[in-house]
Amino acid sequence: ATRAIPAGTLIDVSPVLLFAKDDYERHGRHTVLDHYTFVWRDGRMALALGLGSIFNHSSDQPNVTFVLDHQNLAIRYTTARAIQPDEELNIFYGTNLWF
Repeated sequence: ATRAIPAGTLIDVSPVLLFAKDDYERHGRHTVLDHYTFVWRDGRMALALGLGSIFNHSSDQPNVTFVLDHQNLAIRYTTARAIQPDEELNIFYGTNLWF
């Protein structure tokens, strides 16, 4: 962060690129995309565009949360707590990670 950001601040609304479940199973999961996708509610896989795919992971104390916005085909990223200048923004990607 370049400045202090209050808790509950909307950081980004990332549009998503959706992959059909069958297509993703046949092709997408065998590529590097598999490390950056989110499971959409109907079984499709979503790749976040914008800032959505560049937040780093934190399993201990992520300071950014996300919500899948199905209506607008986007993912909304919001600060989970107050962020200090020079602090890195992190989300929790889950437990089944490649790194």
